[in-house]
Amino acid sequence: MFIKKILKSVFASLCGTYFRLFKQSKLENALTVFVYHDVTDTPSEFSKATGLCVPPAILDFQLKFIKKYFNVITPDDLISNTIPKRAAMVTFDDGEINMFRTALPIIEQNKIPTVYFLNVEPVSGAIFRSGLITYLLEKDEGFRDYLINVVGRDNLKRPLFVNCTREIVGSYMKLCGKDFKDELSSFTGPFANEDDLLNTSESRYIYYANHLYNHDIAITLSDEELKDSFVMNTQKLQSYKNFTNLFAFPFGQPVTTFSERQVGLCLSFGADRVFSSLPVVNYVPSEAYLHRIALTSFNDTVPKIFYQIFYMETIRHNAIFKYIKKTLRPAPP
Repeated sequence: MFIKKILKSVFASLCGTYFRLFKQSKLENALTVFVYHDVTDTPSEFSKATGLCVPPAILDFQLKFIKKYFNVITPDDLISNTIPKRAAMVTFDDGEINMFRTALPIIEQNKIPTVYFLNVEPVSGAIFRSGLITYLLEKDEGFRDYLINVVGRDNLKRPLFVNCTREIVGSYMKLCGKDFKDELSSFTGPFANEDDLLNTSESRYIYYANHLYNHDIAITLSDEELKDSFVMNTQKLQSYKNFTNLFAFPFGQPVTTFSERQVGLCLSFGADRVFSSLPVVNYVPSEAYLHRIALTSFNDTVPKIFYQIFYMETIRHNAIFKYIKKTLRPAPP
């Protein structure tokens, strides 16, 4: 494992150095959107499982990189198509407490506008749905057996979490007679609360945006369920003066966790822009459907950040990616 990590680091550094020297010009008229999640030196089991935690020192380094190589824009700039050369946006997902307590001071110190895509129900004290699904799949052997029994081994989709509908998870909790709140409290770590949102809404560098009411897997929802979750979250967030009408799909993987049709639906619900987590640069910044690149603790040098920016389109430019890029455009509902 150690040797594998060293080889990956060397490979990323070499590729990133090449990209920095020979591919930077591709960013000139593009919009590069970055996405973060948890920011801490002591990640929870959930953050470790998802691999999306960034230590504060590395976040500071990455934000300084973004500020040096890009012109960071606000949601208002994006919506009005006031997009400069080498444009970038910085976004955070979900609503872990560290986004507010740890990341915010670093954001304000670097004077970089950011968008927080939030699920309001966990902020109000409810169970975080993504954390619950991850916990059940990682820690509860009985749930895996239950899932296979309900769905059928031949009908299981990969990755396993896309099988975890509200109905299946809810019926398992009812069968167990447990809500798993105690287990999830230590597994996911604390989330922000309504006071955190209210206090942070005064920051000139933070905008709140829609991430569905409780991090549902969109592709498992009916049109009506998707609309209810979208609208309910919007209504809650509109009470904060820093709300912006942008939307990012939870999980964010095109085809796997949301469909082409659902992109169009969310635009019809009122979203000014819709975001995925497909890690590619947006070469047409005016499009209504845009993509985001996750930066993690692995991206701790300049070459490794350039590696992350260009990795998907250069290293994995395969038939599946071409299909996604070609077909997944905003569609009428």
